[in-house]
Amino acid sequence: MRILPDCLTCIIDDILEALKLLQVSREDSDAVMVDVLKYLAENYSRSEPPSYYITEMHRILKRRLNLETPFSELREICLASCGNVALDCAREAQGLSGKERMRFLVRWAVASNALDFRTAGAGYSIAVDYDRPHAQRSFQRGPRYRRNGKNIRPHYQSPSDRLSARQCRRASFDKLLIAECASYGPVFTVPFRGGPITSDVVLADAETVKLDEVVGDIIVSGPDTLGVSFKEMTEECKTALSNADVIIGKGQANFYVLSEFGMQFPRAALISLFVTKCRPISGFFGAGDKISVAAVIKEANGKMLYGNGDV
Repeated sequence: MRILPDCLTCIIDDILEALKLLQVSREDSDAVMVDVLKYLAENYSRSEPPSYYITEMHRILKRRLNLETPFSELREICLASCGNVALDCAREAQGLSGKERMRFLVRWAVASNALDFRTAGAGYSIAVDYDRPHAQRSFQRGPRYRRNGKNIRPHYQSPSDRLSARQCRRASFDKLLIAECASYGPVFTVPFRGGPITSDVVLADAETVKLDEVVGDIIVSGPDTLGVSFKEMTEECKTALSNADVIIGKGQANFYVLSEFGMQFPRAALISLFVTKCRPISGFFGAGDKISVAAVIKEANGKMLYGNGDV
């Protein structure tokens, strides 16, 4: 998906809310916003995905405020909260089997996106909602399983290897889903960004939840970008994506890039798991409000079912 004019208000609101949460002085806030607005005015192009601009805006914030790791305290709260809910999830999953167990873990992996203190358009104040009931509401709604524009029942395969291009905070839930998928035979490679950006997961988070126990390899996708950046991707990540049978993009930022640039990897099936954060994306999936989505956006060796252009 390329950026839409509607995206600009969310991008600006995202930076304003971040400045409030960081309790930045008026003088420094003004300096950040001047740089942000100047960058957008000089570099706005409809050819880029929204995540490209959100990344650049938060890089400006980090440089201006000399912050290496923004929201470090909230990151720890988030990871701990998700870990506690994930333990309950794992216990419940033990009583399930087969497709019922897989569906349960997919739904929780998607619902875990609701446990995020950064949601464009909603603001960082939702940090106070880190509890099981908040995630439970997203779980009860469940994702819309989509293929060829239609709701479908989930279907599971066991290809020789898969690549999970996930770039979100929910490492605990991702570990549960990856472990379940790996039990059918696939080998996962998980790319991580090379630096912190907003609330997104970093390599230290993967080490905390011991993600290496269930994946074949952990690699660096690129620098501090929201989602995988097709401009700043490492050669290692590009090779892994090119060789993957299935690419699973976790989070809306990865939906942006996979839906726009997915045909660069014609061999792979592309799957997106995320909670929508804005009306344009919800509307793209036929809904008027925020929804959970599990969508096949390209079949293996097939054409794009969603994307490659404006949404």
